[in-house]
This record gives sequence, C-alpha cells and structure tokens, in this order.
Amino acid sequence: MVKNVYILCIDDITPEMIARVERQLPQRYAQAKRFRFEKGFLRSIGVGVLLLHVFPDLNENLIRKNEFGKLSIVDHDECSISHSGKYVVLVTDQNLIGIDIEEITEIKEKHTMVSKKVFSPEERQWMQDDMSQRFFVLWTQKESLVKAVGCGITVPLAECNVLPFEKGESVDYAQNRWFGATTIYDNHCVSVCASAPIESISFCCL
Repeated sequence: MVKNVYILCIDDITPEMIARVERQLPQRYAQAKRFRFEKGFLRSIGVGVLLLHVFPDLNENLIRKNEFGKLSIVDHDECSISHSGKYVVLVTDQNLIGIDIEEITEIKEKHTMVSKKVFSPEERQWMQDDMSQRFFVLWTQKESLVKAVGCGITVPLAECNVLPFEKGESVDYAQNRWFGATTIYDNHCVSVCASAPIESISFCCL
C-alpha cells in the first residue's frame, strides 16, 4: 500500500491555527509556550494543528499516551507523530504504525558515536557508501520501528537489522513482523514502519 503522511511546514502556521490549538487543545498550547525559541514553539503547535486537521472534533480527554510515550486517540485508528527542522508529520492506520522525521544535517562525531551504538555491522558497512544520507535513513527507520512497537526498546537496536526495508522486505522485532518505507522530502528523511506492508510514502501537505 501507499502510505499517506500528513505534513506541515511550520512556516505555514497561521495565527488562526495557533488560536484553534489554544482553544481546543489548551494543554498542548501551554506546553508549546514553554519553548524559549520560536521554532520549538511552532513545532509543538504544529503537532496540535495536524491532530486537529485529522481529528477535527478532538479534545484532550481523547488523547492518551502509554508509559513509553506512544500516542493514541480514543476510538480512532493508530496514530504517530514526529517533527524535526521545519516540518511536523503525522500518520494514521488501522495497523500498528510509527513515523520519524529527521532533518538531514552535516555528519559529525556524535553521529559516528551513535552509529556504533545502535547500528549493526552490516548497517554501518551499508552506511559508508553515502554516510551523509544513509545515517538518517537508518536512524529514522529504527525510530519509526520503536514507535510502532510502542513498548520501548525490547531488543538492543544494534541487534535489529533494518536493511531488509531497503529491499521491500520485512523485519522481525518484538515478536512481530514489520514493514518500512523511507523517502527524502526537502532535505528531511521520513520513515514509516507498520505491521502491514508499505510500498511507498505519499505526502498530504497542509
């Protein structure tokens, strides 16, 4: 299947959108106000904007998070949200699903250190051919997988090889079979992982 992902650029957030979040999701608005910098504020508000776009009658009594931070909406499909750089993304599905977005930035020593901790030897070898992009492919794939599972890291991430996703194949993790897809959008890497096959990602822009 082609997985539709809702995406919002924080530069496109209007005063009316902010006012609606403040009115319908006051706790989300209060959380956003705690950010010192405008970009953090807008990304947090953007989460509320996307939630209200997909679930127009949403109120905070319907929002749940488990002990690992997995988001759910009462009496609705599975839902996952992520933000990075200037974008916020949201995906829903009847199956277990997770999404992650990361702005593609210059590779630094911290990225190399992370790769040694969470990537398998095979993944690190694959990454070397184009480290500037493939680091973020692997990272977002693993993050989206953990979000889809929704119960924390049950197996060390270095022991979970996500390279089969690049071949359209599944990955076994946390006693389930997972499928993934990744794409690049305006210098941001977006990965979706679900318990049902995903052929590609399509964006629904607000």
